[in-house]
Amino acid sequence: MQSEEISNEKKPIFSDEELHVQANQYINEFKQLIFQSLPSIISQIIEREVWKKRNKPYKNFGEYALDKSSDGLGITNNEMLWLLRSAMDINSHHVAHWGDVLSMVENSTRVYAKENKISIKDLTNDLREQDYTDPNLYQENNITYLPSHSRSIDGQLLKLKKKDPLAYENVMQGKMNIKDAWVKTPRKQQQPIETVKNKFFNLSKSDRKSFLEWLEQEKDNLV
Repeated sequence: MQSEEISNEKKPIFSDEELHVQANQYINEFKQLIFQSLPSIISQIIEREVWKKRNKPYKNFGEYALDKSSDGLGITNNEMLWLLRSAMDINSHHVAHWGDVLSMVENSTRVYAKENKISIKDLTNDLREQDYTDPNLYQENNITYLPSHSRSIDGQLLKLKKKDPLAYENVMQGKMNIKDAWVKTPRKQQQPIETVKNKFFNLSKSDRKSFLEWLEQEKDNLV
């Protein structure tokens, strides 16, 4: 209780005008750092392939970006990942390097979810909207973004990588853009049973149990 009183005493009290001035100052500083200074720095890092020259060379930009040590960029949560994404030209010059980041994020998020028994449906599928189905995830300093479930270019890239590796490589090498790649990639007609399987694995443990119980009851109707 005493420590709380001390912290409250030390907390500065601003007037309405001072609050307004502070807000403007921070917004302008954020704009300068994130949307002007950081993109230039990231571009130079990519151009010089800085990750190959660290004490422990990284295999690609994605591994370097997600490394939590001081040797990497320390992108450790969804908010920081969004900042990195905002600083990169993900539609053109940096698409290959952003693709490396997405692959790393996809793998690490799935491992994290499995280790912590988190349902896939509770993970984040949109970096722009931090809407956590599971409130406990907000407290974690871990990336809980699953790019393969995103409707943005992130999801399109990973889906293309899985369905047409050659087209994906052409996009990574700048030979075609993602939209053209999708036009040239014929969509496979998914069988109903495959749809059911995909839906099943996205269910929570309790929902899967309920579904299996229902399926057991329905077996009598198949005779």
